[in-house]
Amino acid sequence: MKILFFWAALLVFTIPASFAEEPEGWGKLADMPEAKSEIVAVTIGDKIYVVGGLNNMARATNTVYIYDTKENSWTLAAQMPVSLHHVGAAGHGEMLYVVGGYFDGWQASNSLLIYDSKDDSWMMGKDMPTARGALTAQFIDGKLYAVGGHDRIDYSVNEVYDPASDSWETKASMLTSREHLASAVLDDKLYVVGGRAADIGNLNSNEMYDYTTDTWTTLEPLPTPRSGLTASVLSGAIFVFGGESSHKTFNENEAYLPDEGWLSQIRMPTSRHGLASATVEDKIYVIGGGVAPGFSFSGLNEVYHNTVIPEFGKLALIIISISFLSAIIIVRLKNQKKIFFKETD
Repeated sequence: MKILFFWAALLVFTIPASFAEEPEGWGKLADMPEAKSEIVAVTIGDKIYVVGGLNNMARATNTVYIYDTKENSWTLAAQMPVSLHHVGAAGHGEMLYVVGGYFDGWQASNSLLIYDSKDDSWMMGKDMPTARGALTAQFIDGKLYAVGGHDRIDYSVNEVYDPASDSWETKASMLTSREHLASAVLDDKLYVVGGRAADIGNLNSNEMYDYTTDTWTTLEPLPTPRSGLTASVLSGAIFVFGGESSHKTFNENEAYLPDEGWLSQIRMPTSRHGLASATVEDKIYVIGGGVAPGFSFSGLNEVYHNTVIPEFGKLALIIISISFLSAIIIVRLKNQKKIFFKETD
């Protein structure tokens, strides 16, 4: 019996930290100074940069707000050279890359704007081959991937920018043409989730791109089809927040684990679309967005903390099974040893 207790105690201490009992849920932080939607957020160090978007007059903006996660405070960065909404953006080192989007009048842009956080300045990169807004962008292995979007038609295009050579290259297209989609990078794989297509409406598409083979794979669909959503990575999972349909906004929070599929998480306090999210340390900050479909705006800043996916998952079950099986085997061997020596005597 002592051995069983030993193995039970060992199990508690050997379950990975991501499965440990930790606080989780939502909190409210200082609002962004300006109500916006159709924004993007990028983490650089322990600060979050919120880029462009539509203001409460439904006009494109060139403002970039910096949120200091340590101080719970906001400041303004240098303004972008042009006003844009529905951009793609991603960070690499201390640099912020902003690609595509729409000018006022919904004219699609192919510009690449590059911000240096060290000296708070902007410069222009080489134009993207395909002008489009409502796209998504991520860095993988030092290169910027700009995927999907819309300009009169929905795109599946996947164009890659190399900062070292200031050049673009076209890679394998996404399997599903779409706009207002979300993306995240996990283990150097690009996951592209949700969005909408003009002839279908909201999509539940979930596709993974492997840059080493230049191939796309269809994965388990997003449980709740939605567009105008956002995604961020935490604790080895991709968390997908918010979105809209033609008649409502969503407060869904659904997490994707590559080895397990989708798990429903604690819902956002406030339903919204056109929002942005960014991870700093063990928290995801979900910022801005409209609380009603279409043109609505907010400066909301809600923070999500979850180091527990609320199911043990396969790894923990394997550990439990091995531990108890080992304990049973040891107890039986011990009993057999006692019987052997008793018979010998």
